[in-house]
Amino acid sequence: MEMNQGSRQKGQLKQLTAFLFIAVTVLLSCSREENSQLEGDLITLYPVMNNEIETQVLTRAQASDYIPYSGHRQNIYAEAVAYDGANRASGSDASGWFLPDLENDGKWFSRVNVHSGKTYYLYCYTSMPVNEESLPTFTYTNNTNVTLTFSGFDIITTIDPLVSTASTGKLLCEDLYLDPDEDYPQLTDESGDFTFGKFSIGTVRSGSYNDHPATTKVFLALDHLFAKATISFKVNDSYNDIRTIKIKEATISTTQGLFSGTHTYSFVDRIFTLDQSGTYSAKNLSIDLVDADAPSVTVNASKRDENGWVVLDNTPTEFAWFCFLPRDALPSFDLTVTYNVYDKEGNLIRENETATNANLIRIQNPVKGNNYNITVNIKPSYLYQLSDDDAKIELTLEDS
Repeated sequence: MEMNQGSRQKGQLKQLTAFLFIAVTVLLSCSREENSQLEGDLITLYPVMNNEIETQVLTRAQASDYIPYSGHRQNIYAEAVAYDGANRASGSDASGWFLPDLENDGKWFSRVNVHSGKTYYLYCYTSMPVNEESLPTFTYTNNTNVTLTFSGFDIITTIDPLVSTASTGKLLCEDLYLDPDEDYPQLTDESGDFTFGKFSIGTVRSGSYNDHPATTKVFLALDHLFAKATISFKVNDSYNDIRTIKIKEATISTTQGLFSGTHTYSFVDRIFTLDQSGTYSAKNLSIDLVDADAPSVTVNASKRDENGWVVLDNTPTEFAWFCFLPRDALPSFDLTVTYNVYDKEGNLIRENETATNANLIRIQNPVKGNNYNITVNIKPSYLYQLSDDDAKIELTLEDS
């Protein structure tokens, strides 16, 4: 099937600055657990705010807004690097996961225990689209040279890979007694405790704040590593007047899904560097855009029929999003759709038809954190004839 050359990037959102980040939405604390201080000097850090990870990219102007959670949750891996005064205390380093409790909204589990009285630098990242045998390698040389190294990437994914761009700590009580505008540190790219490229959370301790028991809480800013594509479908106006299309299946796939090479993220510089000698190699990747359990699905329930199939019309229906490696000259991504065609009286005309667009993403200079809106227009391949052997449809792209 042919793709309309005219809208390769027409749905692209305005490029943001280098300071793209997720809103400061993760507050780590021990205050919602009865046993916040463990035996000895260990303190467990827990996420306690009903503010977590937003999948929408925000600009620096929105940095001070603590936005309620509305994205899909991801596990956050934490590396806590310890100092005793000015000296490294590597024996007190800690690592572990902050895990969302999907059955208990607003709460998280924690597997990160740090030592009271030690000063910590905290670096975080979420799950990454890599093979289990090549998980990211965290390397701390000193507080000006901290990297995350990747051996290859899947080039399309339903994971939204995130890395921290700043961390800070403050002795605070449970957020029930706090005013975010007054008590929470505000992220800035200027000098300050909560500043891009700085990761010290200070000395971890317990005490009191506003006459309430308090412990060190940690605030994180997170940034995207991949770009995002949001897919919408619509039906050509004239075709929509006489036919109804229901999408039963839709997938994004590629046969060259692995980008090899050694890639790095520098926490202090906030620079994501892809290996320019990396190559694309054979790996079959497929993303289901229809399955209601898929994390990428955004279809409004009112657009689904009793079978769960998506009913299209001549207005764009936001269908799903996925993330992709922000690199030029990506291998082709195939969009394949299985659909039924009905007349306007609801009679089935054609069943289980398929259409494919063999080059869905042709974006020049994709930028990590940018959301590229792609509207797929479904139309007949020639002037429509009223017969049971209707023309095949084409999947073309147009302005969002």
